Amino acid sequence: MRRWVRKRQMSSNAWLGILFLTGLFSFGVLNFISKDRVFSETENRYLEQRPVLRISDLLDGRFMSSYEKYQTDQFFSRDSWIAFRSGADRLLGKNESGGVYLGKDERLYEKPEKLEQQVWKNLDAIEEFAGRHPDKGIYLLLAPGAAGVKPEGLPPFAPVEDEAEQLRQIYGYLNGAVRKISVYETLREHREEYLYYRTDHHWTTLGAWYAFLQAEQVMGLEGSPDMEAYPVTSRFQGTLASKSGYRVPSDTISIFWPKEEERLVVTYVEEQKKSASLYASKKLESRDKYGVFLDGNHPVVKIRTMAEGNRTLLILKDSYANCFVPFLTAHFREIVLVDPRYYYGNVGTLMEEQEFTDILFLYKLNTFLEDDVLHFVLEEPKQEDATEA
Repeated sequence: MRRWVRKRQMSSNAWLGILFLTGLFSFGVLNFISKDRVFSETENRYLEQRPVLRISDLLDGRFMSSYEKYQTDQFFSRDSWIAFRSGADRLLGKNESGGVYLGKDERLYEKPEKLEQQVWKNLDAIEEFAGRHPDKGIYLLLAPGAAGVKPEGLPPFAPVEDEAEQLRQIYGYLNGAVRKISVYETLREHREEYLYYRTDHHWTTLGAWYAFLQAEQVMGLEGSPDMEAYPVTSRFQGTLASKSGYRVPSDTISIFWPKEEERLVVTYVEEQKKSASLYASKKLESRDKYGVFLDGNHPVVKIRTMAEGNRTLLILKDSYANCFVPFLTAHFREIVLVDPRYYYGNVGTLMEEQEFTDILFLYKLNTFLEDDVLHFVLEEPKQEDATEA
């Protein structure tokens, strides 16, 4: 009898093992034959692509790190698994999914990143850059996220980093060559207002406006035009909702429009297209509705304005700058935006080609903590050895 029971158990275990291996093999085959996606409409972001195998990347670990991200991003039926996971987590009483917290106030909070060694490398690069351009006004604005500005909205016992302390450490590290635009206290004072989207990691135009009021003082900007807020959509579901699978009320996107007509030309350099507006209304018909600001992310964008005076501005930035720029166009004759995540040139070369009076680094704090490319674009351009004919 016992022998029969053991035999039956062994048979059941064998079948379970076969089923497990079959499922594992099937997913492997599906992942292999499925076509890699470049952009996720659901998550509203570009997905990791298959990395190129280089000996140097293999030796320093970058290849394996990139390959793990590639496997995660290109997993078969990824969007369905995210939705399934978040539903299961909520049934189990969890308030966190994919690095996103479901807050007590029916809004989503992005989990703050930790301070890593990479941060100091980027700060050193900014200081070295400032040292090479002592005649420029150089500024750093790091925007905290909703979890840092309003931590009381997080679920109980949510383990998050203290963004106020992170900002103190970052700003305290810099010398006087880089002027700090600190916006944390201002945003904290207005935390009960609509400063951040419920479903997305970006600040709203109102949040950007309060930050601009601080930048205006530090950068010596005067004579801002009167502007009014106009809602352009109330059906925005952003990246945090997509990433986590949580469903909370949709957001409203508003733009600040000057009362007096403003004439300008926006040039998307690599795409070789121009526009007479800072806003791309066609984006409101897509999932990427935040792309209404400057048509989303581009490597280089040049804005020519009718502003009086000769001040020109270079902005090294992430997407937080996109809804911030409209507040600057009355003060600078030309504004050039460079997104180091997509820009493969060198900023030093760009500055040799064009004269700037001011340089602004404007990032969401989380993006800055994760950034591993900024120091590359800030490197001093290498001069080719001249050879006589």
